[in-house]
Amino acid sequence: MKKYFIALLLVASASDAANQADIAKLVQLKQTTTSHHLDFSQADLRNYTFTASKLDLTNADFSHSNLSGVDLSKANLAGANFSYANLTHTHFNQANLENANFSHANLANAELEQSNLSHANLSFASLTQANLQKAILTSVDLSCAILDEANLSESQMTNATISGASLVNTQTTDIGGYNAIIEQPIQC
Repeated sequence: MKKYFIALLLVASASDAANQADIAKLVQLKQTTTSHHLDFSQADLRNYTFTASKLDLTNADFSHSNLSGVDLSKANLAGANFSYANLTHTHFNQANLENANFSHANLANAELEQSNLSHANLSFASLTQANLQKAILTSVDLSCAILDEANLSESQMTNATISGASLVNTQTTDIGGYNAIIEQPIQC
């Protein structure tokens, strides 16, 4: 009876977080050596605990997924697709996000401190109150992005495109490459 109760508790608590079928994909992934072009589109992995050093998530597809509250710090997510994903309160600190696609993603309150977002697409993304301190934003596309109350202090923004971006109360102290930021009139 005690084992049944513990199992029931595990199932009940898991129902408040990630989808069990999506977690099964991750368990299967841990047992294989191939990890490129993983399809987690539309997955519900909120609050799932990733072990970044154990998985190579390069080019993974997380489009339309719910990854809110997930910690992907120090993960290699180069070329990953996060378009239209819910990434609220997600941690990407010191992650490699080079060439990642965050188009239309919700990154409100996300942690991206010291992450590499070079050549990433953040067009139409919501980065309200996101922390991008010391992030590498070289050649990033922030067209029509919402960066209200975000922290961009000490980030590198050489050749970043901010056309149509909303920057209300955004912290911009000591931004590197400020003279090479690209801003053109655009309809968002």
